[in-house]
Amino acid sequence: MYKVFANRLPIVLTSKAKYLSNENTFLLSSLEIDEILKKLRKHKKIYLFFPKKKDLIKKFKSKIKTIHASGGIVKNKKSEILFIFRRGKWDLPKGKSDKGETKKQTALREVKEETGVKELVINKFFRTSFHLVRNNKKYYLKETTWYLMNSNYEGDLTPQIDEGIKSVKWKNLKQVKKIKEKTFKNISIILDDYLKEF
Repeated sequence: MYKVFANRLPIVLTSKAKYLSNENTFLLSSLEIDEILKKLRKHKKIYLFFPKKKDLIKKFKSKIKTIHASGGIVKNKKSEILFIFRRGKWDLPKGKSDKGETKKQTALREVKEETGVKELVINKFFRTSFHLVRNNKKYYLKETTWYLMNSNYEGDLTPQIDEGIKSVKWKNLKQVKKIKEKTFKNISIILDDYLKEF
């Protein structure tokens, strides 16, 4: 199963036939993106069924243009996590790929640009998240690849003002749990998965 978020509303992509009896389950093959969003607004959560599990996300992507992005969950020596404050919420640093960049290169560049952090090292891939974004009245699927990172940097952090970032802070685990309840839904899920490791 995959979850794609439109704001805080989930679209669940599934190959499990048991969901076909639900009134909020629809055939992925039969709907275009506008119809999917209309049904999502009505039901608040929908399931889109496609029988081939390995082709679920590919089938969804065939209906909407994908924007690729990468970001990081950055931990320091105190086990604090690096956050940016943008659009009224604490968020994780991430951004769109430039042409010719690998996912890892994008993640490192975006985290450095958005926060001013240095001495940044990628430990491993963490997970991928999906959410819908709207630009010029058109919807896109934003696919973000997340990496676990480390930094021993103790210097000043610099928010990327021209990207609407107001502040950059290290947050301890107690603060991360509070942020998880108030941030964007796709970020909340990333943080939830991260916290399960502690």
